[in-house]
Amino acid sequence: MLTVIIPAYNEEKCIEKTLSELTNFSSLEVEVIVLPNGCTDNTAEFVRAKYPSFKVVELETGSKVLAINKGLEIAKFGHVLVQDADVIINAESVRNILKFIESEDYLFASPNTRIIQDGSFLTNKYYSFLKLTPAYRIGMVNSGAYLISPNARDILGEFPQVIADDGYVKGTLGTANLTTIPSCYSVVMSPRTIWSLIKIKTRSKLGNMELKKKFTSPTTGGNSFASLFKIAIKEQALFQFLIYAMVISIATLRAKLQIKKLKTIKWERDESTRI
Repeated sequence: MLTVIIPAYNEEKCIEKTLSELTNFSSLEVEVIVLPNGCTDNTAEFVRAKYPSFKVVELETGSKVLAINKGLEIAKFGHVLVQDADVIINAESVRNILKFIESEDYLFASPNTRIIQDGSFLTNKYYSFLKLTPAYRIGMVNSGAYLISPNARDILGEFPQVIADDGYVKGTLGTANLTTIPSCYSVVMSPRTIWSLIKIKTRSKLGNMELKKKFTSPTTGGNSFASLFKIAIKEQALFQFLIYAMVISIATLRAKLQIKKLKTIKWERDESTRI
């Protein structure tokens, strides 16, 4: 049996696609907890009206980690899937998660990632190269969802205030203990603009920097530009590599400036797919 925890910040426009896939299950199989936090739109009201069988717990403070901790506190089942509100895991994949829970001894796991490229020319070139990288091919690219076992929950305890909750999970539990769930996919929309892409990559870099400074540095399957350049030559994808390198370099610089100058790190997210 599975509890799905979905933190949501101003997701009224896109959360229906995520939640509609979870209506195919009884509450005895899948418990869904949606946690609007710090919202200024009608996310909570929308979910209550559209999906009355789902639990909706509102938090005044906008914090993904606070929402996760609250969800873990009230979760009915021991196995928990933490899922981003703008990430879609279809009903078939959810069924495969249930099968996985029943048949596998695991610590934590994640779906495979499917990225829908619906962005600008430059954004599409970035993702075209990303899909050639070892990190993507072995499933180390963030899927927007992770599954934690009862044993993992005991180890993790209450999540600390971090930007990268998934990175904290990987760093604490160890990437060697990460299992990919067979025939399970999370669908992630690519940002539509290059600036939106740079913003979310900046947040990712900030998250890793924060973890390294405060806790532990998770292995994310990253590679040096030199090794990636070799891939670009081999795959005849030099232009795509240059776009990828540009985005990563700008994001890294922005992250370093933010973490150096700001006491409170600014949370940036992709708004281009939430129109």
